[in-house]
Parts: sequence; structure tokens; C-alpha cells
Amino acid sequence: MKLTTEQIAQIEETLILNGVVYDDIKIELIDHIASEIETETINDSKPFETILKEVFQKWKLQLRPASHNLWLGNGFSAPKIIVDKLANDKKRELFAGAIIVSLVTVAILAINNKLQSPVLLLGVVFFMKILSLVGALLMLSGKLFLLQSRIKSTYLYRFNKSFYLILFYGVLIGIGLFPILPSNKNLEIKAISLIVTLIYLFLIFGNLKLFHKHFRLEKKLSFTKP
Repeated sequence: MKLTTEQIAQIEETLILNGVVYDDIKIELIDHIASEIETETINDSKPFETILKEVFQKWKLQLRPASHNLWLGNGFSAPKIIVDKLANDKKRELFAGAIIVSLVTVAILAINNKLQSPVLLLGVVFFMKILSLVGALLMLSGKLFLLQSRIKSTYLYRFNKSFYLILFYGVLIGIGLFPILPSNKNLEIKAISLIVTLIYLFLIFGNLKLFHKHFRLEKKLSFTKP
């Protein structure tokens, strides 16, 4: 039996009471729980309220409060399903970032060491500065847009959590206050400086992806809500 709009709203209200306040997670859970209830109503003649309680009982473990200090920091608490998603997303991104940053660092230093071209080096530094400034400006524009946002999402939470730190270092790199490849330094110091720069470029790109995901979610919900 297809659930009514009122019954869907009741599922959403129950999720909110259990701490599921992020719309991206909420949408997924509503779909899963609604499907389970619809299946149960076909096979069972129990009233909707009874089946709703039984289905939520199955989700009790996933909805219990949890935290993950290592990946999400102290003080953050949410239903386990949200904590797990945030922690797993962060692990995947850090793993991907470590691989990309390492490969790019090795490639730049190897090419520079082989060609010994000051022009090439200056070009790389200039390109990274431009990327940092453009990324910082895009992040700032995104932040101003998100101040008007009417929904909550895990994307928005993560964007806001690291916004100021990433913006600060992005501007420092862009205006040259943080040396990308300091002159008159040994290879190890240059490599460390380059790695730090690439990490922040990767983080800026990651935050812009979060903004885009939140923007798409808000656009999607604006078409579905009256």
C-alpha cells in the first residue's frame, strides 16, 4: 500500500525527534523506512502506527546517539548513521587526498630537478597562487550564498566547519605570504612547503564540492516542497 503524504510526514517527524536533522540523510532514510512500511502493510493487517513503531525499532541501533572524536572532533554528537557517514566520507577524502598530493609533489619536484628551469618553477608557483585566490573567492561567494540556505545537510555542516581555516590559508598562499617553493632552501623543505600548499588546494576543492552538493540538494528540495 502506497503511503499517504501525512504518513510520510509522520516518518519525517519521527526521524527529526531521533536527531536526524540533516536533509540529505533524512531523504535517504525516509525512502528506506517508507519502503519497509509499505512492504509490511502488504503482508500484515496491522495499523500504520504499529508498523511504524516496529520498523523504527529495527533502526534503533542506527539512530542511537554516537560520536567519533578521532575523525569528527570533540563535542560532535549525532545518530550513529550520521556519524558513520561523516567519518567514512572524511576517511575516503583524506586517503584520496594523500595519494593525489603525493603524486603531484613527486611529479613537480622530478620535472623541476630534470629540467632545472626557473621559468617552469615560477609558472607552477604563479598557477598555484591563482588557484588559491580563485578558490578562496569562490568559497567566500559560496558562504554568502549559504547564509540564505533554508535547509540543513551534512555537506553544509562540513563546509562551515572548515571554512575559516581553509579560507585563511588559501588567501595566505594566494598573496604570497606562504612560500610555495622557498628559494635558497634544501629539497626537503621545498617538498614540505609544496605538500602543505597542495593539501590546502585539495581542501579548497573539496569544500567547493561540498557547496555544490548542498546547492544541488536545495535545488532538488525546492521542486519537491510546496
